Order: sequence, then C-alpha cells, then structure tokens
Amino acid sequence: MEYIMLVIKCLAVYFVSIFALRIMGKREVGELSVFDIVIYLVMSELLAISISEPHETILKSLIPIFTLVIMQIIISWILLKSKKIRDIFDGKSVILIHNGHINQEKMRNNRYNIDDLMSQIRSHDLCSPDEVAFAILENNGQLSILPKKDCKVKYPSPLISDGIINQRALSDIHRDQEWLLQNLNREGVEKAEDVFLCLWLKNDFYIVKKEINSKNKLF
Repeated sequence: MEYIMLVIKCLAVYFVSIFALRIMGKREVGELSVFDIVIYLVMSELLAISISEPHETILKSLIPIFTLVIMQIIISWILLKSKKIRDIFDGKSVILIHNGHINQEKMRNNRYNIDDLMSQIRSHDLCSPDEVAFAILENNGQLSILPKKDCKVKYPSPLISDGIINQRALSDIHRDQEWLLQNLNREGVEKAEDVFLCLWLKNDFYIVKKEINSKNKLF
C-alpha cells in the first residue's frame, strides 16, 4: 500500500508541476529571472518533501505551492506595469563593450573577467573587441554580442519601452528628453506615452505605437 501511495504522489506531483508552470507563463530557461529561479527552487523542494514523506498528506505541499504560484502571478503583473520595480527584481542590462571600447569599470562591478569576455567574442566568430559594436550583459547573465558589420542600431536598448522614456539610455548617448520628443514629433508621434517601443537606428528611428484595442490579433 505504501508503494501505491508513492506512485500516486509522484503522478500528482508531476501533473501539479506542469499545471503550476503553465499558469505562471512560458519562459525559456535562459530567460528566467532570479525571482523565477527562487520560486522554482522552493517549489521543487516542497514537492520533494511531499514525496519523501510517505505518511504526510500531499495537501501540505500543494497549499504552499499554489500560494507561491499566486504570488508569482501577482508580482509578474506588477513587474509588467512598473519598469522601476522590474529593474529591482530582474536587474538591468549592462553594456560592457561600446564600439570596440571595453568598459573595464562595469566589468569589475559585475565580476566579469576578460577571459570570459574573449571566449564569448570568439564564439561569435570574431577575433577582437574592435569588431564588436555592443556587448551587453543581460539581466539573466547572458552576454549578447552585436558585431559592427551586422549592427543596425546606434544604441542597443530601447529609448522608450511601453510609454516610459529610458533616462539611463538618454544619458548614455548624451541626449535629453527634449531631443527625443522632437524626433518623435518628426515621426508623427505626439507624446512618449503613445509609443510601445522606440529604438535608435543608424539612419532612422524604429517606432511601434501602442495598440488602441486591448485584444491583439495574430493576423
């Protein structure tokens, strides 16, 4: 009877895990934030306890698991609405190389050594930092490299994200908000709040306006 209960618990844990992860949303492993990883680690520990304790009811694990799921959904919704809070939870991306120049201070602050940097450069079939337009240490720990020959942007991060002006980006490119708004007006956009995404390209601006209807159509 004990073995039958163990099998039943394993099956229940399997389907509960799938259901919980589906509720929390789809993400690739490399895109998980620190917050997501902590949630998954705690969930896995709770599920392991429910299996290893044959005399304990599985409800003792299910209740805290779904408490974590609900908390994750609520916090994810808050992060979607607030970039400041999102930066606190997920962190900020950091530019380690800009137009071939290595920012040694930012490498030290992020404990990223030159051997790892050169390894990533070589993995993109490049020989030296001089061939790199931007090397960005993403908030998930991955290093994104944009070669000079393929790079189409003057700055890799959005100047506007979901109606919010990226002041840090403007500071990096030595521009101000007035300059940005003038260029938006030139493109037929009245205010930053109407912009979903704005990128600064080499020859132009890439602007995606916010959709009026909340129901998005695939086609």
